[in-house]
Amino acid sequence: MNENVQGEGSSSQAAPEASVPFSGTVSIFFSDIRGFTDYTEEFGDEAASRIVHEQDTIVRSQIEAFGGVVVKTQGDSFMVAFSAARGAILCAIAIQRTVAEANRNQAGPRMGIGIGINTGEPIRQEDGDYIGGTVNLAARICAAAGPRQILVAESTRYVAGRIELRRSDGGAVEYIDRGLHELKGFPEAKRVFEVTWHPATFGEPTASAEAPSTGEEEFAFKAAVQRANGVLTRVLGIVHLDDSAFPALLECQAKASELRLAFSRAGGDRRGATAKEVLDQILPFENLLTLTLERETLPEERWAPLDAAVARVFGRPLVNAAARGRLSTGIGTAEKPGHAAAARERAKEPEPAMGARSAVADALAPPPLDERAAGVGWWSAAYAAWSQWKPSGLAWAHALREEIRRYPYLLSVQLRASADHDDGRLAGGYFLLLEHVENLSPGFMRTILERAIDEAGVEPRTLGPKLYQLLVDGGRLRETYAAFVRDVIQVAVPTPGMWADAGVVERDDATVLISRPTATVGDAKEQTVQLAELQDRGAQRRFLVTMQPLTSRFFYVTSGKLNTARDVEMRLTANDQPSDRAWYLTVRDSLSVRSDPKLLPVAGVSLPGLGRHHFGVWVAVFNPDPAEVVTCELIVRVKPPGPSSSAASRFMRPGGPAR
Repeated sequence: MNENVQGEGSSSQAAPEASVPFSGTVSIFFSDIRGFTDYTEEFGDEAASRIVHEQDTIVRSQIEAFGGVVVKTQGDSFMVAFSAARGAILCAIAIQRTVAEANRNQAGPRMGIGIGINTGEPIRQEDGDYIGGTVNLAARICAAAGPRQILVAESTRYVAGRIELRRSDGGAVEYIDRGLHELKGFPEAKRVFEVTWHPATFGEPTASAEAPSTGEEEFAFKAAVQRANGVLTRVLGIVHLDDSAFPALLECQAKASELRLAFSRAGGDRRGATAKEVLDQILPFENLLTLTLERETLPEERWAPLDAAVARVFGRPLVNAAARGRLSTGIGTAEKPGHAAAARERAKEPEPAMGARSAVADALAPPPLDERAAGVGWWSAAYAAWSQWKPSGLAWAHALREEIRRYPYLLSVQLRASADHDDGRLAGGYFLLLEHVENLSPGFMRTILERAIDEAGVEPRTLGPKLYQLLVDGGRLRETYAAFVRDVIQVAVPTPGMWADAGVVERDDATVLISRPTATVGDAKEQTVQLAELQDRGAQRRFLVTMQPLTSRFFYVTSGKLNTARDVEMRLTANDQPSDRAWYLTVRDSLSVRSDPKLLPVAGVSLPGLGRHHFGVWVAVFNPDPAEVVTCELIVRVKPPGPSSSAASRFMRPGGPAR
């Protein structure tokens, strides 16, 4: 098709249907026969005319069936307008399936159509034509599509949302991210998705509807392997700026290394594998690279699905590290002095709030809150918030920070008691826990209520406990609550920060102990004690706390004006027994840079360099038991650096005020 898609030339003809009115968002659809000029030169005008006639019949019939409007045709190309993005995609699939069927029933040269779709708000002229950037981008995307291929813009993918087909029509539709494309006429690269669908029956072609020839598939397979090896090599070059042995990254890179080795051994020998299978295998790694490389520019509606997809394959810690800018593709890259300042400036910027629901949200939203569960306060608030956030496009990390900023004591309130706080609004923050469960067991949140009602009925006094039990057992909270706490503090500490029971601020001239005057969770008041005597300052601090089921409590040690570094020693007991039910992390400065959480060893830990190597330490003590109340004691000592001795002997020494 002519590159100027706005309709110059006498060969362009407007169809009568173009007078049908459209308003608001429109999906512009272009189709084009691939290799038509070469085909004409090789087989002559008569054969080419037959191909054009066949395409015209197939395309027009499907456009009519799916409610499209032919805006104009030009040679072997169509420009069509759809009022619904889903209709445009379904029409494209139907065209490719029909073309594939026609090709299977004919000998000799075959037709191959490329289709491109973009969704936006183009300018509509009086004669029914459309002009503007939306139209131009659709044409460029079509030009990038290969034979039997459907490519769509990012806007089309999200407006159309998830599409389910009957098995007879091809099964589930999938969108494969084909990355950023440099398109003529557009200064910035555009992200493009390929539309594929699963075969309805054995032997029916996948993806773009017609199985390519053996030669084409061999070429495609080799190209896919080459691309895969490039992606995997880049993943193997990722480093964590704070932890060279970051477990989640090492595990990811082990998978990448294993996969690259398998591809390298395969070489050109497919052994039944397809190019699509290769590209599907490397998709999670490509998504990770996107999160790492485009962290500063990726829009929220793009970040959210990538965030969920990468977390599902590689775990939440790796996604959080990417979100915090702790992953780099430069091997051995050191953080430059200016980077910390830039990070602090980013931390001050307001984070995006949940905006108005769009067509994307409507398409991807989970089922709304079932009124039968409205009497269970904690559940109804958490589920309503989750069903609103899930399709919003707001990244999990941003949503978490916003919620912790409102309720920094959220994790210190037991789930079933959360509806008793702030007129039930605090309970909504537990959508974070529901998403944790859903991420581990996709689809679980869509079935839990029906299961609970089947087993316990709809009375709130029986339904509430049953929902809690299913979350604990089916949602595996007993085993994974610790991981949930780790994911939260990895994002929320030090900013916006958690509500803490107590803290220690160490200065050259004094040690300041900070605690709460009451035992009320969320109490904003603080009381302080300042110690100046060396004997008092170096004594143990014992912080005693009663832990409700599935809750966490937080403590910190930070440096004030400190010229001489200190050592921080910590140990935990639970019900008077040594315990490792706590995460700790070091804060490198007062705003954003920190290490990743580590479990507190049963024997305790000694962290040197307070005031020199790190600004402070945060500790999250957690109770993963869903039913038992546990009494925990965190024992902390801040001391000048000196000869090391066993953690146990140090902590057994009595002394120092209890807090």
